[in-house]
Amino acid sequence: MKPRSISVEQIVTQCILIVFSVVLGIYLSERIEERKKKREAAVLLTKIKSELKDNISLLNEWVPYHQQINNHLDSLSEEPVFIEEFITNKYILLEKLLTKGSFMGRMPASDAWDIAKSHPLIVNIDYDKLLILSRIYNQQELTFEPGLEMFNLFNSKDVNIRKDAKPNLELMLSRINELTARERQLMYYYQQAEEILNLQDNWEVEN
Repeated sequence: MKPRSISVEQIVTQCILIVFSVVLGIYLSERIEERKKKREAAVLLTKIKSELKDNISLLNEWVPYHQQINNHLDSLSEEPVFIEEFITNKYILLEKLLTKGSFMGRMPASDAWDIAKSHPLIVNIDYDKLLILSRIYNQQELTFEPGLEMFNLFNSKDVNIRKDAKPNLELMLSRINELTARERQLMYYYQQAEEILNLQDNWEVEN
């Protein structure tokens, strides 16, 4: 019995089906991998959102307090009686200003962002979200420098000698002024993040 001959058309059809199957398999594999990467990127973003929520809560507590310190120092730096007290004992300044017993307690965290920004999966996060995150964390890094400068000045040896006492109080006031201005900018970025990143959501990872 003669073997059945295969026509050219059948050979071409089989080749097309094989190529199509291979291409379809590659396409589906890439889609599955892409979906996996997006889901893992969403997990990264969820961790950043959690960190931001905690940072916002922290700033909501301390920003009004820092503004209170700013206002109080503005008043004290113009009072001759207080200036004399400051010359006698520089620690009177802390007693007057730090009514909570601390300046801040702890700084806003950036651990989740530091890990995420060096992770290859970060490219799967939307550009607008990455932009506001970059602005927030850059601002966080800069915001509290004036506060540190203020306390460095306070801790200097001759901060309260008579001839420099009032100028140094005014210099510390300028530093706390700058701090509160930077905090306002940071809070503005936080407000943008609440809209862009949907921080009020439950932050469940999308399927």
